[in-house]
Parts: sequence; structure tokens; C-alpha cells
Amino acid sequence: MRVTRADSGSEYDPRSFIAAPVVAALNGIVVRALIGLSVVAASASAPLILRLDLSFHTAFHFFLPVAWVIYAALTAAILILRPPPREADVWGRATEVDSSLVRFARRVSALMMVGWLASVAVVLVHHHLTSPREIFVTVGIIIPLTVASWLLAVLAWSGWCRASLARAEQDAADRLRRYWTGVAHPREGL
Repeated sequence: MRVTRADSGSEYDPRSFIAAPVVAALNGIVVRALIGLSVVAASASAPLILRLDLSFHTAFHFFLPVAWVIYAALTAAILILRPPPREADVWGRATEVDSSLVRFARRVSALMMVGWLASVAVVLVHHHLTSPREIFVTVGIIIPLTVASWLLAVLAWSGWCRASLARAEQDAADRLRRYWTGVAHPREGL
């Protein structure tokens, strides 16, 4: 007696099965980028909308740069502890799976990164630079440190995106091998 595979019917699409990990990784990038943009926009606008006392308001301005450094450190630690597979061009390979989703994920990621920087710019513009000391501290210290922390976060984000896509592409390659192994050597039923 031969048992047919459940995935051998006409509704089974091997391309979708093989591409599913890459599509899921791209969707994850889009969702995380939208969440990242929303959280940063909300935290940057909170001091402008809410009436905060001056000491808390001043401390809140350092929240985003510190959060970016923590994000970069945690992402680096995760990538060190769980290194991704080595892939030369993860975005190019993902484009082969779904070029429109790749374009959308890259655009949303760019929007998030620019939005992060714009959120900090809104916070910095909100400052009332009345004395030469405040201008010197803001322009000479706060802005360079903020841009450096933003750059760390952007590099961490890019590294995480590449790692996520590399893992998904490896999973897709494994699925492709299993699929062709199953086609070449179908299992006999009971």
C-alpha cells in the first residue's frame, strides 16, 4: 500500500514552502522597523507633549542616545553568541524571492533610521540655547555623542537585518534540499 504525501496535492506550492523563511524574515524586519520608529517617535515627543519638571525633562533627552547604545551592545552580544551564517549578499538573494517586499523592507528601515535621527533633532531644536555655554555643550558634546550613538544603533540594526536574512536564507536552502531529497527518494507507505 502506498501512502501519498500530504504536500503532494495541487494546492502545495514548493516555491512558497521554500521561500517562506525569507518572506517571514522580511516581514519581521518591516514590523520591527515600524515598532522602532513608533517607540522612538513617541519617546522623543513625550517631553514636548507632557509637562515634565525640568530635571526629568533634561534627563529624558539622554534617554534615546543611551537606549541606542544599549540596543547596539545587546545586538552585538547576540550576534557574537549566535553568529549568523556567512552570506555574501543577503539582500540580493532575498530580492530573488520577493523583490517588492525587499524594497518595502529597505524603505521602512531607512525611514526608521532617518526617523530616529529626526526625533533627536526635534528634541535638540526644542532646547532653548540662550547662553554660550549651552550652545557649546549642545553643539560640541551632545550632538556628536548623539550622532555617534545613532550610528552605533544603525550599524546594529543593519547587522541584525543581515543576520536575520542570512538565517532565513539558510533555512530556505535546507528546505530546498529536503524538498528535492523527498522528490528523488519518496517514502514508501505501510
